[in-house]
Amino acid sequence: MDNHRALLICCALSATLLLVGAVPAPAVPDVDCARRQDFNAIKGCCSIPTFHFESFRKQCGQYMPDGGPRVSPCLYECIFNATGILRASEVNVANARNMLQRLLGNNQDFVDVYLEGMQQCSGPVEAMVRARRPRPSSAVAKCSPVPLYYGICITRYVFSYCPSSSWSDTEPCETERLQNLNCPTMRESRGGGGTTRTIAQITK
Repeated sequence: MDNHRALLICCALSATLLLVGAVPAPAVPDVDCARRQDFNAIKGCCSIPTFHFESFRKQCGQYMPDGGPRVSPCLYECIFNATGILRASEVNVANARNMLQRLLGNNQDFVDVYLEGMQQCSGPVEAMVRARRPRPSSAVAKCSPVPLYYGICITRYVFSYCPSSSWSDTEPCETERLQNLNCPTMRESRGGGGTTRTIAQITK
């Protein structure tokens, strides 16, 4: 009887400690959110595979000039339209997976994390659209920025959740990753505030 009573008291005490927070919570990383991110320091942090844009040359070759930039609003819009990624501003998951498999080949870990990022980025992309500044009329201005905004957002998401086998676990890389994960301005846009340069620098 005494043993049973002691067991009950022990269990009750443990539950009480948990409820009142006597058991310490996991430590929050010490992150300096005011620090400007250094893209040069993170180029090799996540070994992102090469994108096979050539698989879309038939549909979008006009936006792939020899020696020209690969990243542009018009190229991204063309690929999104060719694959039917967005339907009424909603991501079509099946079509998105097919597009990523064409771009990334057999890199299934990256296909999965890019797809997860695409599904997480609709809100941040809307915020980027609202914050967009009008630009002078140009050929590029005629293309929707939305697909490129998805690219910017997803690139940061993939950096934060890079497959472990492709992640360089160095102090500079981990510092940048923790800033992405814990700073509000980064979380809100997993690539917000970025430009085409953001994608180019992280994926080089």
